[in-house]
Amino acid sequence: MLGKLRKYVNEILPKTIGRYLSKIGLTPNGATLIGFIFAIIAPILAYYRLYITIPIMIILSGLMDVVDGAIARATNKTTKFGAYLDSLTDRISDMLFFLALIFAGINPYLSIIALGFSEVVSYARSKGELLGIKMEGVGLLERSERLILLFIASIFAVFNLKLIANIIVLVIAILGAITIYQRSSKVKKGLENH
Repeated sequence: MLGKLRKYVNEILPKTIGRYLSKIGLTPNGATLIGFIFAIIAPILAYYRLYITIPIMIILSGLMDVVDGAIARATNKTTKFGAYLDSLTDRISDMLFFLALIFAGINPYLSIIALGFSEVVSYARSKGELLGIKMEGVGLLERSERLILLFIASIFAVFNLKLIANIIVLVIAILGAITIYQRSSKVKKGLENH
């Protein structure tokens, strides 16, 4: 859904931030792991009722998720392991952010459903691409949209507006289910055309 913005970011960031950070010694995998550390911190601080840190950790982790790719493109260091590490840490980070929201009072059952659909969205992309179908940009709820919605939900949770936060998590679940259908349809059509 944010594909056009991603294309712009992928052209600009490597020439600016990516080049600068690579010069000071930050590697793509290093940026990925820093973003992952922010995700680990989120539920730990949320457990201690420091809910204000949740949206901050989501933003910082999401920023590093963009930066790692920018550094890789700026230095021509895109590797298969880097892509694997990025994808793996993204999945675990999603889980950690939902856990942080549960600690902040968001409905745990709803959170588990939204997380489940989110993980299947990512699985649908990876499985589709293994079958030779181009999946980037397919569906309403890619990871960037999910992070934005999680960030908004966490803001409402900070202000104890749990009903609104729960509605946003429900929206994540619904959009995730729709995205799974969209990606499955894309794979089906792609395989039929081969």
